[in-house]
Amino acid sequence: MWDSLTPEEKKLYIKQADVFAAYTAYNDYETGRVIDEIEKEGKLDNTLIIYLYGDNGTSAEGTPEGTYNDLAAYNGVQIPAKDQMPFYDQWGGPQTAPHMSVAWAWAFDTPYKWVKQIASYLGGMRSGAVIVWPSRIADKGGIRNQFSHVIDVVPTILEATGISAPEYVDASSRSRSRA
Repeated sequence: MWDSLTPEEKKLYIKQADVFAAYTAYNDYETGRVIDEIEKEGKLDNTLIIYLYGDNGTSAEGTPEGTYNDLAAYNGVQIPAKDQMPFYDQWGGPQTAPHMSVAWAWAFDTPYKWVKQIASYLGGMRSGAVIVWPSRIADKGGIRNQFSHVIDVVPTILEATGISAPEYVDASSRSRSRA
């Protein structure tokens, strides 16, 4: 497949992967800065850190070509690589809202099949999470493969902080607009 692409298409697809890699590296770096500061303050051992990565993995909204403008893809418009090249230098910046090509999305969801829109194959439906609490979690580097949801984290936080879960939420105490 790669060998059948034009040099222009290869350049664009490499840019798509580069932007995704930069985004991932930026998240990793900034998360590291926060953790480094907690450690510098001498609070790391007794700090519960829950890091949830992603929004269910990579997705196929980018169409086979990818897109510099996600609204085009959402409206079923596929933009050929040659027509995307004027946006090459802005790709990933504030002037664009890009999505990588389906091929990259599929590759970046490895080892799972397909992408998050095809949930039956788990592609993109398993996002990474890291939970660290050095003074309380002894299984450093342990890996868990069971399914969970972000709401599964709440009981852990409540237990760690010693706060009881509310028995109910009384929505009637909130102010209401009157028509």
